Amino acid sequence: MKNKINLIMKISIVFAIVLSFQACSLKFPAELREVEQSKNSYDIKNSKIKTEIKFINKIPKNNKVIIGQLKDMWYLQQNKKDIKSYSFIKEALINEFKARELPFNESLHTENSINLEKFKIHTSNIFYSPFVYLSMLEVTVNINGKEKKINAVVKRAKFSGWSQQAIWDSVYNEPIMILIKEITAKINKEYFGYRLSDKKVNELINNIEKAIETEDEKVYLQIYELGFSNNKKALDKLISYSQMGNEYIKMTAISVLGLLGGESQFEYLVTKYRTSKLWQDRAFALKAISDIGTQKTESFVKNESKQFKNVDTREAKWYRMMFNRYM
Repeated sequence: MKNKINLIMKISIVFAIVLSFQACSLKFPAELREVEQSKNSYDIKNSKIKTEIKFINKIPKNNKVIIGQLKDMWYLQQNKKDIKSYSFIKEALINEFKARELPFNESLHTENSINLEKFKIHTSNIFYSPFVYLSMLEVTVNINGKEKKINAVVKRAKFSGWSQQAIWDSVYNEPIMILIKEITAKINKEYFGYRLSDKKVNELINNIEKAIETEDEKVYLQIYELGFSNNKKALDKLISYSQMGNEYIKMTAISVLGLLGGESQFEYLVTKYRTSKLWQDRAFALKAISDIGTQKTESFVKNESKQFKNVDTREAKWYRMMFNRYM
């Protein structure tokens, strides 16, 4: 009962802050940190063989990153300067490629490309209900004539505190970090197939188990790392985490199951999509099915997405943002 009262008080405080900002016409900056890079590199073979790549800016001019209900309240800046979507995302991806030791060399003299297409953070809130932040990043990769559209979507991270910077970290900095890591993991899986070593996966699992035992609120970040490992040794643990009661542990594990488990998890994810009580578990089960990327799963997601096309509910709007490429 005490926890429920505290939660209601916290929501009330945040909502009061939102109302105070909405009552005036000024916009306020949300300060971004430098995007944190992965600490674990993939187990690379033939690291001397480099792939030249160039970045192409396909993000619309004057792109507004923050959209939705709070678009007139906040704007993103770094080091007191407005961020430029293309250069901000490009730099973060290059740094993550280096951290993972992917064999890329940036070059203007190559046909290989990464087109940065979309960077959006949708904001939504309704009186006395949790905020919903959906962060989305989309790129099109073309390497040696093989083209692939790669998407990442993250529902806002859990608030780790109630200071202004803690909220920025939760709803902007951490989700952006996850987007960058997921895009990198998907590029690796599609074009290189490197993986974290068994030793690192075991270390991650041990750290996650300890964090769950101590109720560490940030444990879901390590679960994302497990999902981005491209190592099947992590699969059984991810399945078990997807059945836990903790909101973010469960949602995170569901979100990465398609990326790691492929078609072996299709039926399980369909069951999650059909039977889960929370919209986010259903939505990220569908997202995980789309990550499998076979003709069978693409057809499934496309057919399911049709039902949200003309429905005027909050959940349907969130689905449309996540799966508009299928509609």
